[in-house]
Amino acid sequence: MVLENKTLKGIQTRNHIMEIALNLFESQGYDKVSVDKIVKESNTSKGSFYQHFPSKSSIFMFRFMEIDDNYVRIYEKLKLKYSLAIERLEAFCFAVLQCIENELGKDLIRVIYSEAIINSEHTFFNDGNRILHRIIYQIIEEGREDSSIKKIDSTKDLFKLIVQSLFGAIYYWGLQTNDKKLEALGKPLITQVIISLSVKEY
Repeated sequence: MVLENKTLKGIQTRNHIMEIALNLFESQGYDKVSVDKIVKESNTSKGSFYQHFPSKSSIFMFRFMEIDDNYVRIYEKLKLKYSLAIERLEAFCFAVLQCIENELGKDLIRVIYSEAIINSEHTFFNDGNRILHRIIYQIIEEGREDSSIKKIDSTKDLFKLIVQSLFGAIYYWGLQTNDKKLEALGKPLITQVIISLSVKEY
């Protein structure tokens, strides 16, 4: 029981630090927020910070890991709802766009994308072991098995096409100054990609 309480307290502390840090990044910009400022605003210590986060940049990674965990639950539900992999692929892409907007928001996405472009520390986006990436690979393989996705020469090339479409929609959304929803903005692109991959006539 003591160990469980200690573990729970550690998770709560980590989440608290992460929430404070992300809010600071969003309001002040990543470069202007130091670890010292995060520690001060979260009322923690440097020791506590580095116990949970190897570096300031790793906060983004941990937040995306949390979101990736949501994708597992989302895909399990989609497998029950859609019989064909191509249908699950389209629905999953839309769900990813919804999740990004709801869990991060446009302002923070702008900060994260800007930092990822200029800072080589942010390798998480391209990590092939990310849950998000593994799920997309899985759907492609399922599409090859149930023949709902057109025959392709390379699963890797198709994976890149889908991920680039998602990231492109998110990036373009971040540039917009209007209140248009991310899913609504990305839907035409994703739909066209799905049509090009589907063996079914639309």
